[in-house]
Amino acid sequence: MSSGPLISICIPAYNSEHFIGSTLQSVLHQTCPNFEVIVTDDHSTDRTISLVRKFNDRRIRLVENQANLGIAGNWNKALSLATGKYVKVMGADDLLYPDCLHCQIEALEKPANAGAVLAVCNSDVINANGQIVLHRRSRFPSGLNRGKELIRNCVRWGANLIGEPVVGLFKRDVLSKSGMFDPANPYVIDLAFWADLLKHGDAFMEQRRLAAYTRSFFRKMRADPFYRATLADVVSGYFRAFPRCILRNFLIKLRAGAKGTN
Repeated sequence: MSSGPLISICIPAYNSEHFIGSTLQSVLHQTCPNFEVIVTDDHSTDRTISLVRKFNDRRIRLVENQANLGIAGNWNKALSLATGKYVKVMGADDLLYPDCLHCQIEALEKPANAGAVLAVCNSDVINANGQIVLHRRSRFPSGLNRGKELIRNCVRWGANLIGEPVVGLFKRDVLSKSGMFDPANPYVIDLAFWADLLKHGDAFMEQRRLAAYTRSFFRKMRADPFYRATLADVVSGYFRAFPRCILRNFLIKLRAGAKGTN
């Protein structure tokens, strides 16, 4: 048997001093301990690097980029360093609940789920203070779901119904066929990645909430020197996204309620 880690947890970071400590703590508190953590710092100008170095755990590997690679470049840098059988990519402001890795590994290791290349869990949306502001519930049924149908549903709804990278755990060997994160799709980079991945297998959907993420995409775009989104861009994005978010969650709850009455 291989002596390497079962799971590679990739954490691309950029100016993440306010969150990186909590993120790493949530990873180190996993009930499944067989993992490596790869933090790729994208030339941060704050205390991100010094805070990562304070963690005295041999499973954590810090890689410092000599120049800013941008979001896709930094995510791909982290992926390229992964050595585990399975990979999870999470933001430097995301959290894993203690049983996340255990539950997702259990699903992917079951012979009955051999056709799955991805395990997905439900998640909570948290604010900058770590408070839960929304419970995300998948509109897909528990268990195995065909990859093609998942993506077709995302297209129909015009949204990433699968979720942010933190909700997924995928088989690393599929990357040789599916490819890495595509910088040509910055605003749907995670959905484009799932679409490429699910060309090669199915997804196991877990209804438990095993992760949390901060709704901070617009803030990241403004902070990233590659995209240089302006304050006006951010404000416009929030105002346009808010009604869609409300409508989406209303429709999901409505459909879930209708199914529950059958």
